[in-house]
Amino acid sequence: MASKEEMKAAIHAAFDGAVADGPGYTKVYGAEIKQKNFIVFRTTTVSNFAIGFRPGSTDLVIVPLAEKSGTITAGTPLTITDANRASVKKRDLQGRFVIKTTDGQSFRLSIIPSVPKLLAASYQLPVDQKAEYEAFTTLRDALTTA
Repeated sequence: MASKEEMKAAIHAAFDGAVADGPGYTKVYGAEIKQKNFIVFRTTTVSNFAIGFRPGSTDLVIVPLAEKSGTITAGTPLTITDANRASVKKRDLQGRFVIKTTDGQSFRLSIIPSVPKLLAASYQLPVDQKAEYEAFTTLRDALTTA
């Protein structure tokens, strides 16, 4: 398994390759964990994302990520601006950042300063992102108070 530093660099490189002027963004890793309970079993789906933003702006770029054997591949980026942002919640009942767009897309993102390797067993990517997390909380607070 790749180290936390290598994984963070791979996430940033995938974002930079998918987004024009990608290196100009501050990037943070987030995961969306969806669980469905059935009578006999429960399924859990984990989706990984790189969230890019610029300090002082309320625009976000969300890039879906796929990881296979330590290689990160970026999906199609989604830019969320004041024009297409429907709602933002600082925390839902499970402590996730929730953002919805006017076209019906919804993201319930778990964004934490450090993802331990133990959580990597549940398909989250292990990264340390304390500085990026602090910058993100400033943006999150600006979005939720606006």
